[in-house]
Amino acid sequence: MASPCRKRILFLAEGATMAHFVRPLALAQTLDPGQYEVLFYAPARYSRFLRQKPFEVGELPTMPGEQLLANIARGKPMFPPAVLRDYVKQDAELLRRLRPDLVIGDLRLSLPISGRLEHVPVALMMNAYWSPYAKHYAILPEIPLTRVIPPRFLGWLYRLSEPFAYAAHVGEMNRVRRQFGIAPLPPDLRLMYTDGEYVLYPDIPEFIPTTGMPGNHVFVGTCEWRAPVQLPVWWDEMVADRRPKVFVSLGSSGPMRALPAVLQALAGLPVAVVLSTSGREVPPGASPAWTAELLPFTETASVAAAVVSHGGSGGLYPALAAGTPVLGIPSNADQHLSTAFLEDSGAGLGVRVEEASQDRLRRALERLLSEPQFSSSAKQWAAVSARYDSGQMFRAFLSSVFGEG
Repeated sequence: MASPCRKRILFLAEGATMAHFVRPLALAQTLDPGQYEVLFYAPARYSRFLRQKPFEVGELPTMPGEQLLANIARGKPMFPPAVLRDYVKQDAELLRRLRPDLVIGDLRLSLPISGRLEHVPVALMMNAYWSPYAKHYAILPEIPLTRVIPPRFLGWLYRLSEPFAYAAHVGEMNRVRRQFGIAPLPPDLRLMYTDGEYVLYPDIPEFIPTTGMPGNHVFVGTCEWRAPVQLPVWWDEMVADRRPKVFVSLGSSGPMRALPAVLQALAGLPVAVVLSTSGREVPPGASPAWTAELLPFTETASVAAAVVSHGGSGGLYPALAAGTPVLGIPSNADQHLSTAFLEDSGAGLGVRVEEASQDRLRRALERLLSEPQFSSSAKQWAAVSARYDSGQMFRAFLSSVFGEG
């Protein structure tokens, strides 16, 4: 029986990559409908995953993910000012109509503006490696220049220029904030990404340590979500294959142009390759025998000796939950930061996409498959991850917000 005092929680899932959809969905699914009234708005392309959910769902128009990734590749802000202005208006209309007690957005950078305009508290979901309270890495992401000059020769220049790059990105946001009468932010990208009344980190606190974190910044675990997909007809035959398996999944935002080099590197190793395409087009002749559009990530990683991903948290955490080491091939800034913490953890290696040659990838894979410390570290992180229940952590957060229990 529903409580007459149910709190109304609105989730807004940005359409940049699938990770920004599945993380809030993983949290929404843990809430008791008798205690919370859940409203979940996401891009239409994810509607197939929202059928028969015990909460209200709606469509959230968003900028195409391909455009966001293209902006990042050119070193531009993720969302142009015109897009942010439209987002603010869309958000404000939703908040006025739905009147939630709390709105939670994953990469919905317009929410700090629209939430203040409509006097609705905002919780932003953002990985902790973007937190002002986490260890800071100045890593030059892939830009046109790094495809010409090796990134290792440009690192010192980027460390000098990073504050100016941060200021330029925040400056675009401040233009929009001023137009809506909201005070500008300091020129620090990390402060822009965490400018909510609350910040939810979909991470393991030991994996991304923080210092001096305030009480309104909260870890909620890895927000594991299992895609409702059936195992392919070849699953049992693949599992029975005695060769070590390498699970390759570049997700919805990984660099597909690196896939041929990955598969060529694996072709020279005594392994069986399992490939998830994530619905993306695979280069002709590049599909191994064990190929599917979507596979249950953690279950597939659990039968593999190594995972190859884009290095972002969406492919990293499910692999570690399975106790399997990871080779990350990062391209954008988010993936580079995640891969840096992966290497710190001892559970994997990273190879930049610009440097992802067949030889370099093969050497990295040989290390992951032959040096036992990687597998040992991954299994240790699996044990750490198992201690955290995202649903329990999220419900505790809501209880603290609303003064319950």
